[in-house]
Amino acid sequence: MEKKSAQVTFADVMGICDAKEHIDCSNKGLTSLSGCPEKVKDFNCSGNQLTTLEGGPRKIKGNFNCSGNLLQSLDGAPEEVNGDFDCSDNRLTTLDGCPVFVMGDFSCAGNQLTSLREELCDSNLSGSPEVVEGDFNCSGNKLTTLDGAPHIVGGNFDCSDNQLATLKGVPKKIHGDFDCSNNQLTSLEGGPCCIAGDFSCQGNQLMSLKGGAREVAGSVDCSGNQLTSLLWSQKKVHGIFDCSGNRLTSLKGAPEEVNAFLCYGNQLTSLKCAPEKVKGHFDCSANQLISLGGAPKKVKGNFNCSGNQLSALDGTLKKVGGDFISGKNCQPFNDAQVRSAFNVKGNCIS
Repeated sequence: MEKKSAQVTFADVMGICDAKEHIDCSNKGLTSLSGCPEKVKDFNCSGNQLTTLEGGPRKIKGNFNCSGNLLQSLDGAPEEVNGDFDCSDNRLTTLDGCPVFVMGDFSCAGNQLTSLREELCDSNLSGSPEVVEGDFNCSGNKLTTLDGAPHIVGGNFDCSDNQLATLKGVPKKIHGDFDCSNNQLTSLEGGPCCIAGDFSCQGNQLMSLKGGAREVAGSVDCSGNQLTSLLWSQKKVHGIFDCSGNRLTSLKGAPEEVNAFLCYGNQLTSLKCAPEKVKGHFDCSANQLISLGGAPKKVKGNFNCSGNQLSALDGTLKKVGGDFISGKNCQPFNDAQVRSAFNVKGNCIS
């Protein structure tokens, strides 16, 4: 007859703890939180073998970390957490039991969640916190919808690496970065209108940027999709604009001003409608360009046009503040040829 493994409780390992302490009982082989004080400052029970939070503290003045256990639900979780709440890397299929309000970051990443909302038998809805004052991270689950997501998120919102086909349910205003990369999105409709940080929708199945955020304060990464057009892009991007690895044959609709512009790995035959102002690098490598016509007049960083079909250095480019990279074209261009065509401050690499 198979023997049941003995329980290892909090009391067995930690003894009697002062309720005022910062308690760290992580990686102790715990199977039960029996014996915990009801009120603590910070509480870290990560990296154990817990299948329930029953018996754990009820009120946390600081951070609560139960990540890396065997939890399938948050039954028994603290009613009040005044700092971060981390339940990532468990086996959660529901968020029922988590606090309604989290004053710090909330992470449920790396679980088995298919929804952020659960309909209970009394027709009430339960699920993720309604308000998260810090970052919200639900990445690496099996989510097909964001219904039930917090109404207010004060920091970053990360829903990457799920199975999302829609962004409906996400807050309309994101106060930090917004990452919905590596999902199954075919549209940005229903997503946030304003993003105060960076925006990444890379690795989806987007054919258009229609419905995307009107305002993005940082970088935009829409690489690795199936985009055939850049219409509905932001006019001005304060960081990097990365549209590489798509199916673009034209840059019509591209931002007018960017810090850096990456359009490599597309099917471009012309740089017409490229950004007029580029404060950093410009990379149009691995396309089908036969001319540099339409390129920005001035690029403050590196200019990479390698891997195209260029046989001459004609076009609108005048000045490059970094290196000029032109290898793997129809013919090699030596240092003298490049510098006679353009004012290059850096190296000429062929």
